[in-house]
Amino acid sequence: MDGCTADGTAEFGILGPVRVLDGAGVPRPLGSPRRRAVLAALLLADGLPLTVAELADRIWDDVPPPTAATMVHSAVSGIRTSLGRGAILSRGDGYVRGPGRIDADRFERLLAEGHRAPPARAAAALTTALALWRGPALHDVGRPFARDAAARLDRLRIDCADLRDEAELALGRHREILAALERRVAEDPLREGTTALLMLALYRSGRQADALAAARRLRALLCEELGLEPGRQIARLEAAILGQAAELELRSPVRGTLPAPMSSFVGRDRERRELATLLAAHRVVTVTGPGGVGKTRLAAEVARGLGVPVHLVDLLPVTDPAEVPERVADALGVRGGPGSTPLTALRDALDGRDDLVLLDDCEHVLDGCLGLVERTGARLLLTSREALRVPGEQVYVLPPMGLAAQDADPRAAADCEAVRLFTARARPGTATDSGLVLDVCRRLDGLPLALELAAARTRSFALPDLAARLAASSALLTGRSTDPRHRSLAATLAWSHDLLAPPARRLLARLTVFPAGFDLPAAEAVAGSGAPAAAEVAALLDRLVTASTVQLEGGRYRLLATTRAFAAQRLDGCGEPEALRRRHAGYYLGLVEEASEHLFGPDAAAWLDRLHRERENWRAALDLAFEADPDTGARLVAGLWHYWDLRGTREEGLRRAYAGLAAVTAPRRRLPLLSAAVLFHVGRAEFGRAVPLVAEQRDLARACGEPGWEGDALAMAATVAWAHGRLGEARGLYEVAVAASLRGGDGWRAALEEAQLARLHRDRGAEDDARTLALRALARADGLGEPLARGLALDVLASVEHRWGSPAEAARLVDAALAEYRTVGYREGEASAALLAGRVATDPGRARDAFGTALELFGRIGHRAGRAAALEGLAGLDPERGARLVAEAAALRAAIAE
Repeated sequence: MDGCTADGTAEFGILGPVRVLDGAGVPRPLGSPRRRAVLAALLLADGLPLTVAELADRIWDDVPPPTAATMVHSAVSGIRTSLGRGAILSRGDGYVRGPGRIDADRFERLLAEGHRAPPARAAAALTTALALWRGPALHDVGRPFARDAAARLDRLRIDCADLRDEAELALGRHREILAALERRVAEDPLREGTTALLMLALYRSGRQADALAAARRLRALLCEELGLEPGRQIARLEAAILGQAAELELRSPVRGTLPAPMSSFVGRDRERRELATLLAAHRVVTVTGPGGVGKTRLAAEVARGLGVPVHLVDLLPVTDPAEVPERVADALGVRGGPGSTPLTALRDALDGRDDLVLLDDCEHVLDGCLGLVERTGARLLLTSREALRVPGEQVYVLPPMGLAAQDADPRAAADCEAVRLFTARARPGTATDSGLVLDVCRRLDGLPLALELAAARTRSFALPDLAARLAASSALLTGRSTDPRHRSLAATLAWSHDLLAPPARRLLARLTVFPAGFDLPAAEAVAGSGAPAAAEVAALLDRLVTASTVQLEGGRYRLLATTRAFAAQRLDGCGEPEALRRRHAGYYLGLVEEASEHLFGPDAAAWLDRLHRERENWRAALDLAFEADPDTGARLVAGLWHYWDLRGTREEGLRRAYAGLAAVTAPRRRLPLLSAAVLFHVGRAEFGRAVPLVAEQRDLARACGEPGWEGDALAMAATVAWAHGRLGEARGLYEVAVAASLRGGDGWRAALEEAQLARLHRDRGAEDDARTLALRALARADGLGEPLARGLALDVLASVEHRWGSPAEAARLVDAALAEYRTVGYREGEASAALLAGRVATDPGRARDAFGTALELFGRIGHRAGRAAALEGLAGLDPERGARLVAEAAALRAAIAE
């Protein structure tokens, strides 16, 4: 795997020749083929130790020589000399690989993400996965064990390429992947799945005859070499191409953020039908019921079957109802155009679409949900312990799962929903006595969460013992609550908790400091102190996952809301909450500051992804910091402004920046906060509010001797002047800004400022100046290797070529800009570049695709002016619909003017 890890550990590579990079990313010599074989065997052992005899069996194809053990020890010694003793650890009479990461593991994680992610995210993940390969897997280890593993990995590599191209097809990038598909079909002409993808890409590119020819070639090869006919997939596709079937046309992909279910859904047939009926007829539906009754799981299951984009928004971490629109906009990827608020941006983004927004755990922020109901027109499905109580809301009260009568016969008992769920989740073979299972389910009042927790215990207890323990817990079953379902859930949680060893209980309580998902390193750093120590956390987490007390999804851990509330009570009683919260804030401050060191270089996309994944955690750190430690809050904002500008919401960034400015007086601490506030105001076209902040930033930067921050302030002043039509003033300010940024050593900002200056010269008709500056910005961005700077430079250079140069070169440049924007996840840049791609395209089909992409992207981010421009572009290509499209664009522009 290329590059070094963030934590300085070694990285092992097997996707190509065996390779080891040290903590600084420098390849280490491995020496003889035998050493490579020994290391490869340990890397493929999945972290398990191998005895010397087992290693010898792998290294020698036939009977190992008498000196095999000595040679294995010698190979291990040589590896340790080269890599350090920690590279291979002794375990009993054998060895295990030391700490480090394996490129194949990362590849398989990305492949799994690509299987379940929506097309855009899948394409990015799978492209990253394929980039990890440096050649055939393990090709310098000529041993049977390596050949078998390599064959499996190579098959996955082909699957990954097909899946990536399938995602690209769903995104309308059929022309972009044609060459790669043709190359892969030539390499493996009998692979039907790849041929099918090529046929579809050719058809969508207007090459129907070539698509049919690809099918004929496959048929001839299969018949000649294997005596077979192509499968049904090729036959159906061939027929559809001949008939020019509508199903082959590109459709807007169904997008959403609803994760794939981790287990099967059991029962609730009547509830599913009733809730689906309500959703079909009403815009706002709220599922209510007590904790643990299964509201979220039912809502997600029904939403998943509607065939529309579903966006899941977890509101549990939100403490201020006013933040609800921001969180929803963030989850949907909605940014909004100048002058918009999160609510107006959501209204514009969802206008005329069937998307369903699933708001989960709403009861503590109901006031914040009201604005979404009243001002956006969005289709909403809410889960809450109480209803919104607004006109038009349909409330669905979810009962516990059905239970058979006490004296039901075995068949009726086994068929009731609660027993079916318990049996599905229990260890196989432990729930054969349906009467006894029914008794357990009755004691738990049919609450799904209680049933699942109890079923998880069948891995440790026989069913009769389980039932006896529940029966003996009569004290737990009689609490103060008047709702017996709450008492049953509390009883099950308490009973499940009491079965844990004391270190596991302490860890569970400490994990409640995480407001959402977290990974193992975070758990070790934050929750591992004293007893349990950090070294024990992994084993204890495994125990908690096994007991269904902690959920593991995609390599990240989380607690169910009810479990979190229960465990948090135990934390409050042990005197640790404040210390844990400070440790949590410190850990995520470290992560944010580490990320900020990488956001302006070639690793920017990966670090932006990581910040996005951890957003609930650093939000919690920000909340605590501005209460107890404003300096930490300011440092967090200083590290997060670029994330908010590209991936998050500017509204959140602006609110946090002002919180920092209100709390921090130290001049050098104020500079990044002022810069962030100015950036967000300018991005929202609030130029008047930016002016005094720009002046303060400029004056402070000069007083502190910080030319980089001065250049940033001057560039923002230039943008404000340009917006007010003062082009001469803007030009002078940009030129001074570039010089100041370079004096401060900030090449990234200088590249962006030169790109802006090139754009200004383009608008005033100065071709030579525009081209020179655009090329200079591109050269500077190339030196940095950072995607956003490259994208902006390529974008402006494409527009210069479009106006004065070669249409073909303009098309090439804008495609390259699009690729950079997609890498870094800059949605606004991608949308505007797609619009330019439509304008520079000479082929009507390509122009139509580009304008369609721009329309879809501007719609997703709620940008009305962009949607209007894309509609006008489409109108020029479609005489029949042109008048209607122009009218739609005019209506959008009129709405902006209001």
